[in-house]
Amino acid sequence: MKSIILFTIFISSLYAHEYYAKANPYEKFLIKSDVSGKIIFSDEFREGKNSDGKTIIKIDDYIDTIELNTTKTEISNLEQNIIISKKLYNIDKKAYEKIKNLTTYSRTQKDIKLTKMLSSKINLLNQKTTIAKLKLKLESLKDKINKKNIKVDEKYYIYKVYPKVGDFVNFGSPLLEIADLSKASLTIFVTLDDLKKIKTAPIKINGKSIKYKIVKILKVADTQNISTYKVELSIPAPLVFSKLVKVEIK
Repeated sequence: MKSIILFTIFISSLYAHEYYAKANPYEKFLIKSDVSGKIIFSDEFREGKNSDGKTIIKIDDYIDTIELNTTKTEISNLEQNIIISKKLYNIDKKAYEKIKNLTTYSRTQKDIKLTKMLSSKINLLNQKTTIAKLKLKLESLKDKINKKNIKVDEKYYIYKVYPKVGDFVNFGSPLLEIADLSKASLTIFVTLDDLKKIKTAPIKINGKSIKYKIVKILKVADTQNISTYKVELSIPAPLVFSKLVKVEIK
């Protein structure tokens, strides 16, 4: 089928500035899983419809959610502990500063106060290190849960939903195939004469003038369509995609 279409495009290019191409979705994406797990929700009924912005596929995140809430509690408790530890450190620091230069205190007494102050400081630093690690863990869990709840922007059309409820997916398993139907993409193979004027010439699609944007021009002749040059255009979205249209360069 592909060879027939390419042949048609090549033959059409022999005539005056007329080409044929398929009006395909501007972009098409395959979303793959970034995590492993069991599918507990799959909205197969969204196939053939635009996204509503809600979760389309959900991978089991029960344990992750429990761990997330536990981590939040640990962080909250530790933040309160740090407040207390700061106060204790300041008390111990003041106690040491008060006697460190006094000759009425022995070296041993001063060392005891210094040791207590340093111990308070080490405890405070350890708590800060722990809370930093817990916050990193929290963000990691949020990211993991987010990757288990698959949503896409409302501008995308849901072409295919792959997994069903009960399936187990691994890293890299296909989840969704989506397309951007906000505009269309056309690929034509033009003559050298048309290539020279493509940036300024009016273009008609099926006899109607349209606004278009050049996405890509290959200035090296195509290897299959001899003596023609590949041009990719973006045009307003048609009523029906993947349909052959006539492209005229005036």
